Amino acid sequence: MKKINKLVPFILMVTLLSACGSSAESGVTLLVWEDESNIETLKTLADEFVAYHKQTYPSEAAITITFESREEGKAVSDLSTIAETGKGPDVVSITSDTMTAAVKSKLIAPAAFSADVDTFDAKARTNATYDDTVYAYPITAESTVIMYDKRQVSDPTIFDSFAALKNSGKKIAWDASNDDCAYYMFGFLTDSVVFGDDGTDASKLDLATTQSVANLTSFLNDYSSSIESASPQDAMALINNKTVVGLVSSPFMLSSMIENLGAANVGLHVLPTINDVAMRPFSGYKEYVVSSYSKHPSLAQEFADYMVSPDAQLWRLTKKNYLPTRSSDDLTKEIADNPYASVYQASYDKSFAMPIIDSMGKYWSSMITALQLLWANKGTVTSSEVKSQLTDVQTAMKAA
Repeated sequence: MKKINKLVPFILMVTLLSACGSSAESGVTLLVWEDESNIETLKTLADEFVAYHKQTYPSEAAITITFESREEGKAVSDLSTIAETGKGPDVVSITSDTMTAAVKSKLIAPAAFSADVDTFDAKARTNATYDDTVYAYPITAESTVIMYDKRQVSDPTIFDSFAALKNSGKKIAWDASNDDCAYYMFGFLTDSVVFGDDGTDASKLDLATTQSVANLTSFLNDYSSSIESASPQDAMALINNKTVVGLVSSPFMLSSMIENLGAANVGLHVLPTINDVAMRPFSGYKEYVVSSYSKHPSLAQEFADYMVSPDAQLWRLTKKNYLPTRSSDDLTKEIADNPYASVYQASYDKSFAMPIIDSMGKYWSSMITALQLLWANKGTVTSSEVKSQLTDVQTAMKAA
């Protein structure tokens, strides 16, 4: 790891002088909510942050960074129950689709280093911004890929290659009807209009487009016999039982695939084409936000900003294969040389960032209902039925 290359001494000094009476004995502790799977890796970054301060300000209060395990998707709802008690976190790792709720509840503060976020990938910037204000520091970009057993699947590029699996009793796990199906099935909506090109225009919404309807209809009728509708987590048990030979997932399942199949046997590929059309998966983001109730807000902002620096993102990329949200020569080279990250990048380039505007809230529950009804009738679904269900989802979103 390279040393920390950008901290703001004045902010650090003001923070420390105002915290705990600024005595060196009392010290300053930042509490960070982070996903359990990342904590061990991130301790190195936290140690560098602390070491920099100790060397630069030897007479100031010592900093301690404490990580507490918290699931990112539930962190905002958890924060709402504890923030006002004074025992909550200073910095929180969240998923980008929960940021809006945090802003509306006044749980998080605007990003003090918004100018830094302005240098990030455009889609990441959009998903860190609400009502023209930057609130989050994007950590990593995520999109979906197919992870498969190379001994069982020879060509994951088109759906027709999976159709041959049904004769062997083998299937690909794809969440088509469970709690996360609205996320994993979005890739079929290749020409749907979802709040404009960048997901920010509430007036532009058209889900039941010709190609999207055709894609879903074809999937449900022509290929569903080769698909096991299961969450990525549940699919892993089926892979161990040899009934499933691949799964569609975001990067978090890669380590489990490698552990179960062995690195040499795990292949990654962008989602297969359907009807000669490239699929367009959702992309989402993990982000750091600073609690409005932090006792050390300036230091918390500085720590969050450092944790998404180019060097910090390179560390995550090399250790966890997490795709960065910003660019540098080192990051570009690592992605090109990394067989996993290069596939994630290819998927991300085809993806559509999950909109965070208010009207998106109704998409999730209404789309889950629609997909469950369609999956229940797989094999005999008509295009008019698919169009009707997508139209119902669209109506619910417009009414939000």
